[in-house]
Amino acid sequence: MKDFKLLIVSTFVLLVTVILLSLKISTKLNGYKADKEEIAEVLNFEERILNGSELFSFFGGEDEKLGDWNDLRKSAETKYWSAYGYGAGLLFLVLVYMSLNYFIYQSGVHKNRVSGIIFIFGALSFLFLGLQAPFIEVEAFNDDLSIGASFLSKTFEGRTYHLYQNKSIFGVIQLLFLGGNILVGFCVLLLSIIFPLVKLFASLYVFIKPNTSFAQKSVKIINMLGKWSMADVFIAGVFLAVFSFSNMNVGVDTASKTLIGLYFFLIFVVLSIVSGQFLKLVVKE
Repeated sequence: MKDFKLLIVSTFVLLVTVILLSLKISTKLNGYKADKEEIAEVLNFEERILNGSELFSFFGGEDEKLGDWNDLRKSAETKYWSAYGYGAGLLFLVLVYMSLNYFIYQSGVHKNRVSGIIFIFGALSFLFLGLQAPFIEVEAFNDDLSIGASFLSKTFEGRTYHLYQNKSIFGVIQLLFLGGNILVGFCVLLLSIIFPLVKLFASLYVFIKPNTSFAQKSVKIINMLGKWSMADVFIAGVFLAVFSFSNMNVGVDTASKTLIGLYFFLIFVVLSIVSGQFLKLVVKE
């Protein structure tokens, strides 16, 4: 136990700091989502077109809505980039933790075990944010929408929203279950959350106690679950969804982009894969 004192202390410090930063990032991203949803509500199609006060600019309705939109947009951008900054701080913290332990234990007999452990805790540091933070945003809107023709036309300046969606992996799973797609939702839950967690904690046990009979059973479980790994397919599917929505032609402008949640999830996947390589070395030993 004394040989791993630094590893234990640094891991405890990491987990406490990760929890604090994750809560801070989640708060910022929730604020970002709330602002963007309010923008879409303020400038949505029904409110702008059917609201009589905006038909005549001298009532001031249009200027007021555009002012609200501009304030909310600035607020949303500030919160998003603040979350981005905290996310960069989280990444830096994890890299320091992993580098410190890697170089200190590199010359020891347990170097592969320690390397596997630090990559697992590095991956777990991004799991919550990878699942809870928004990973995709889609919009359907018109810029400077004109109604009518000739001198009877009216132009609604700025954007008029028809659709706005901001989803995390948790949000997608919840949407699938609520929409009646229980089988699909269960598959996404199983492949994106349950299987990776089981693999990580089973690997962690092998790294901590590699010479036990349960560790041997854990290796069999990990090998079995490895055949069902769908993380790469999931990420590819996200990008396909983004590109397909961006190129839709439905008479309105469409836009979609990936958000920070996808990058958190991607980091989690990469670190998990690397930890698996150290697991193979420990098994051989």
